[in-house]
Amino acid sequence: MRFGTYFFLQATPGRRHADIIQHELDQMVLSEELGFDEVWLTEHHFIEYGLSVDPATLASAVASRTSKVRIGLAAAILPFHDPIRIAEQLALVDIISGGRLDVGVGRGNRPSEFIGYRVPQVESRERFDEVVQIIQRAWTDERFSYDGRHFQIPEVRVIPKPLQRPHPPLYQVCVSPDSIEGTALRGWPMLNSLLFGGVEQLVAARDRYVATLQKAGRTPDEIAALLARWGVSRQIYVAPTDAQALAEARDAEMWYQESFRKFLIPERIEASHPTLQPGFRAMAERLSKITWEGLVAETLAFGSPDTVARHIEQMRQMGVGQLMCWMNFGGLPEDKVRRSMELFAREVLPRFR
Repeated sequence: MRFGTYFFLQATPGRRHADIIQHELDQMVLSEELGFDEVWLTEHHFIEYGLSVDPATLASAVASRTSKVRIGLAAAILPFHDPIRIAEQLALVDIISGGRLDVGVGRGNRPSEFIGYRVPQVESRERFDEVVQIIQRAWTDERFSYDGRHFQIPEVRVIPKPLQRPHPPLYQVCVSPDSIEGTALRGWPMLNSLLFGGVEQLVAARDRYVATLQKAGRTPDEIAALLARWGVSRQIYVAPTDAQALAEARDAEMWYQESFRKFLIPERIEASHPTLQPGFRAMAERLSKITWEGLVAETLAFGSPDTVARHIEQMRQMGVGQLMCWMNFGGLPEDKVRRSMELFAREVLPRFR
């Protein structure tokens, strides 16, 4: 397995945004010093759930302060971006990093973000598909034009090209069955998250992904190679004992869960597009049933090094190739985040090397 750290830059009350950003940048640099393989970044807007508003800028900052760790986006939300502009930005980041960039992409799922970027959420799939096509052509074609429903591009030459050829590795964030199947058909690795519920949901995602690859004619070796890059993000907190880990992380986790609910569910579901309302209501019902006790029993990898290693071994047995360790969430104190990272690197990570 490969191991990365994952950063959202969550803005809990009473903390200066500038301090949050600087502290987490320092933790990204620490990730390389501790021997993690990757640093993963995300994209969110208009909410304390995450100040990571520009993953390309963050990736460039990390690239300039590190030399070995790979830098992954999980993910750039393509419907919010001009396709030519993001192709240029990410090519530049790939060059600055010395070819260390991995590009995860996603459609987005937060209503307020679509409103803020003036993009109808019902168009997210179509816009995503068009931006994917344009970015890949911008990275590989000397000149090209594009005539789509949402983007019309006259003949253009996009330079510089990425350092990695034909382009940086592409991943896709997968939430729905459709996105899992679409990712498999593109031949990309999938990115999943374990944020609530049990780990069996990962097995269901893996099985659908593999079945789609098989139907598409992929060989066993090709499937194995893609699963080796299957990335899963999971909140992890390591302390000397289980009891200490649970006591120290509980408040941060419950702040996170409430922030997550606000992130996903619009304040007035009835004001959203009619086709989106059933999904919002179903998600609101599911999130209303989350409890601390249920999270501890099913979801969270919190505990002593031995306990956390048991959680990770379960994921390894499922075939997860890359674990994205979300270790700074919900306003955990800086010293506790660093201690958790150091304990993980010293006492958990070597068991899987």
